[in-house]
Amino acid sequence: MNYTMKDVAQRAHVSVSSVSLVLNNKPSRIPRETKERIKKIAKELNYKPNSAAVLLSKQVSYNIGLIVPDITNPFFALLTRAIDERLRASGYSTLFADSDNSFKREVEIINDMISHGVDGILLVPSNEFFYQASNKLQKLINGFDKPLILLNASSNLNVSSVNFDNVLGAIMATEELINHGHRNIAFIKGKDHFVNAPERYQGYKDALKKNNLSLNPKYVFEGDYTIQSGYLVAPKIFNQDDITAILSSNDLMLFGIIKWAKEHQKNVFKRFSMVGFDNNPYTEIIEVPLTTIDQEIGKMADQTINLLLGILRKEEEKRQQIVIKPRIIRRNSVKTRSNTEI
Repeated sequence: MNYTMKDVAQRAHVSVSSVSLVLNNKPSRIPRETKERIKKIAKELNYKPNSAAVLLSKQVSYNIGLIVPDITNPFFALLTRAIDERLRASGYSTLFADSDNSFKREVEIINDMISHGVDGILLVPSNEFFYQASNKLQKLINGFDKPLILLNASSNLNVSSVNFDNVLGAIMATEELINHGHRNIAFIKGKDHFVNAPERYQGYKDALKKNNLSLNPKYVFEGDYTIQSGYLVAPKIFNQDDITAILSSNDLMLFGIIKWAKEHQKNVFKRFSMVGFDNNPYTEIIEVPLTTIDQEIGKMADQTINLLLGILRKEEEKRQQIVIKPRIIRRNSVKTRSNTEI
């Protein structure tokens, strides 16, 4: 049987408030003999405080809400796992939700999580998030009474964020191809308002300019980060004979190109050198393992949890924008183009 504070009070012939004061070691004028009697009875009954009530009284739940746009994307699955591991190590539990890349759904989830008493929100924003007007987003964020951190995204909003350097990542990827003799490099960018898409496109352009190469609009294609969009853009790239290399804003769109090539009996690995983004787990087990930009998920998770805990402990009050340096993972999908081929 689970005894309550009321049971202890009845047996000790005191009020429930007296029992609460004694068992929570609060200052009071209760006589020492009465305090000892209350503690003795509580021990005899094996009384255990209601953990939910204790947390409620402290206005903490040790639960953190985590929202991602698409858990079927391996990048977000790995990020979710890394965040959850680090939260558990810090004594917190993760309340997870998938927004299905919907801004409306994000707002609903955040309000629901806050109503259930989470201590903070980690939001990996959907692509729809940045389609909203900045003043609308800022008003929304200001209305939340719990700390919120944007993850895998940067913005001009007055909100803390943790992201990796997308511009630098794209520069590194483009120069990997340039350094192997490639000059006609196709770039598959995300849609203009997609998370991180403009920065990756900017990095591609910066690398071309740095290496005295002109931006050719015919080499720029657009996708939506899915395998299907890579599949649809594949024939357009194959139809341009001068293109020798492909840089994609994520690995999934390269998978789409590979899928199309296999279905149409094209040797994509012989025709193109390729570099992707995200270091998807499958990039190293396909026929020709892909060179890709790794976003350092572990570091992103560490920095995020450190920042969140600092805010919860009142150690961090100002808006912070943490940017993590990416690294390139070199595999076998980039070939050197000889001078006679250029």
